[in-house]
Amino acid sequence: MELLGRYEVRGELGRGGMGVVYRAYDPTLDREVAIKSVRLEGVNESERASLEERLSREARAAAQLRHPNIVAVYDFFRIEDRAYIVMEYVRGAMLEAMIVAGERQDLAKIGNVLRQAALALDEAHAQGIVHRDVKPGNLLLDELGNVKITDFGIARRMAAGATETQAGPGTTVGTLGYMAPEQIRGEAVDGRADQFSLGVVAYQMYTGEMPFQADSWIALSYKIIHDQPTPASTFNPKVSARMQAAIERATAKQPLERFPRCIDFVEALGSTAVAASGDSMSSAKKAAILVPIALVVMGIVFGMITRTGNRVREGIDAPQPGGVAWTPPPAAKQAETQASLAAPPTTAPTAASSLSLVVDGWPMEFALIPAGMFQMGSDTETSDQKPKHMVKISRAFQIGRTEVSEKQWNAVMTGKATGSNVPKAKVSWNEVQGFMAKLNAAKDGFRYRLPTEAEWEYAARGGSQEDRPRNLEDVAWLQQNSGQRPQEVATRIANAFGLYDMLGNISEWTSDWLDPEYYASSPGVDPQGPKTGTMRMVRGGNFDTQGMNISMSQRFADDPAAKLPEIGFRVVRVQQ
Repeated sequence: MELLGRYEVRGELGRGGMGVVYRAYDPTLDREVAIKSVRLEGVNESERASLEERLSREARAAAQLRHPNIVAVYDFFRIEDRAYIVMEYVRGAMLEAMIVAGERQDLAKIGNVLRQAALALDEAHAQGIVHRDVKPGNLLLDELGNVKITDFGIARRMAAGATETQAGPGTTVGTLGYMAPEQIRGEAVDGRADQFSLGVVAYQMYTGEMPFQADSWIALSYKIIHDQPTPASTFNPKVSARMQAAIERATAKQPLERFPRCIDFVEALGSTAVAASGDSMSSAKKAAILVPIALVVMGIVFGMITRTGNRVREGIDAPQPGGVAWTPPPAAKQAETQASLAAPPTTAPTAASSLSLVVDGWPMEFALIPAGMFQMGSDTETSDQKPKHMVKISRAFQIGRTEVSEKQWNAVMTGKATGSNVPKAKVSWNEVQGFMAKLNAAKDGFRYRLPTEAEWEYAARGGSQEDRPRNLEDVAWLQQNSGQRPQEVATRIANAFGLYDMLGNISEWTSDWLDPEYYASSPGVDPQGPKTGTMRMVRGGNFDTQGMNISMSQRFADDPAAKLPEIGFRVVRVQQ
């Protein structure tokens, strides 16, 4: 009987160029384990130390994670010229077996797999750890179909820490086909790089194809960074427009375009991503694909490279804001409003609903908001928000997915994209007009301006008629979670239109003048606000707002010359 330390070796599970994965037994704790080894001989001292440290970091990274969908790590040790990592043994199959079996029509099962993987990755990200090698070979399915993510060998912390494995500036690690563009370029990565990889895995599961293929790593890298793949729906008609748009957003070129969390991506795929109440796959079919395998795949350590890629574009089908009960407007306006609202119901955004304006190499992303109807204001909040009344937005428009950041402000005003991704605040309404003038001077076929109050609230609601979201702290930076200071844009959850920070971070200027009585007599179609006034309307909460005071209809006003740390803006543009 061969022993590795106290462990009794009972067979091999996998073998690669630099090591072996064994199935073994731990007599002390009476359990089967998998032991991954790396051969350290035959290399120079520097390479040997690097290999040993990589395995040690894998053990430390994974050992910190406690999640039912993450492979548990038990031990790490060295014997002469080999290093070993001991971990949970899984009887099952790699996700690759499911892909090879051609189960891409079982959307519920695919959604279940993606959901479990997303939850596990989000847990790692919450602990500050990025996997950086998410691929089918590192996603295991046990005998019950449960997902187990393995091989944190190239994991790294999002800040300096024990699991940092990047050798130096410009170094890339991972499996090329599944890497996010920023990972290929050797830039800093966060959990959205893993989300990109999960999006690639989803594409592969739905289609049996890789979004990008090339004959060399140079060509493949170029495609991932620059090209757009064939839509998944081309290979699988069961992939709906909503699902296709969600995949495209998860695999967007720019990290800021992706979902805040992996689970948000899976949720955006729709009902197919909800775990099935029972497993429809027969026992015989399970047995056919769930053969005993290595708990881990050697990945980069064993040099196994697989081809694949990515796609950029944002936008998922949003819920239709139409179809809500109509609260009649004041009698004087009722006939006019009823006639003007006799229009088709709201149409959800198309998949191509995100557009970019790039200034000095830095993008300003827009979401396409469809024409539609909604109930504006509130009958339960403060008097300036009453009465609740039906409003029609007759024309689609584009609105910034985020508040204008300091970097975007500087790119437009100075020509240099300097500064942070924190929202631009301490900017007056009058100064914002100078920003718009600069954008309009480009004559690019759009007219840039601030949103009206009606446009702002319609976009903020994203089809919801609730006065405030139930998961308020997930979607807004407020007093209780912001540290009472503005945070970087796109770091909370987006609404159904793909817009960030509509209710928090900083409040936002609109184009409307103030009139406390305006709602009582405002037009039912495209209200523009009073024609004159002395103060301009501001919408949304901010980093210093208490959650109890936040609502979709919240509004206040300030002097157009006021420059406050709590007020910024976002841009609307309409095609001319």
